[in-house]
Amino acid sequence: MLHQWLRTEGGSASDPHGSGEPTRLVVVVKGYPRVSETFIAQEIAALERHGLPLTIVSLRHPYDGITHPVHQAIQAAVLYLPEYLYNDPLRVLAGHVRAFRRDARRYRKSLLQWLRDLRRDPTANRVRRFGQAGVLAAELPAGARHLHTHFMHTPASVARYAAAMTGLTYSLSGHAKDIWTTPAWELREKLEGARFSVTCTAANREHLARLAPGTQVHLIYHGLDRGM
Repeated sequence: MLHQWLRTEGGSASDPHGSGEPTRLVVVVKGYPRVSETFIAQEIAALERHGLPLTIVSLRHPYDGITHPVHQAIQAAVLYLPEYLYNDPLRVLAGHVRAFRRDARRYRKSLLQWLRDLRRDPTANRVRRFGQAGVLAAELPAGARHLHTHFMHTPASVARYAAAMTGLTYSLSGHAKDIWTTPAWELREKLEGARFSVTCTAANREHLARLAPGTQVHLIYHGLDRGM
């Protein structure tokens, strides 16, 4: 699906703010690099081979002592968000102020969206994701036009709030526990707001399609390209 997005909207298209930068995909992940998530790194590397400029946004710094060779092949810059808001409160505050000044109407829309979610999930984790979203919205790279998130729980929350603040579209990639442990109301609203969603098993797809009928949920199995 991301390759299709590249062919239809990426490539030489300029960003909507007129900077002249090529369209850039922003890939939001929980942590990068991670040796347990080489399937994500392989996808990123394949997108780069297709010529798509992209930036990786990670909710936390890496903690693995080793990396995989595919990580060395990836050229994309990595933007690390504050893992805990109290570690960098000035950056968080500055990000939200900048996001508000850039588009107050959209910022208020995102804030109301978050407050509805907070009433249903009054946790520190929910507060942290909105804080990170403000930083992401303020620090998006030039040419950013679409957010693609791996995992439908916390990374998708950050991308969804940031998308509302900026007017960008977003898409979702679901894999395992992120699908089966996220509350149904939250999954449904994320799916309904997404440009499209992908998952890796038929059971996952059937579950998501039942939650949000009429949304685009595509099945793409994990696998290796034996021709490479």
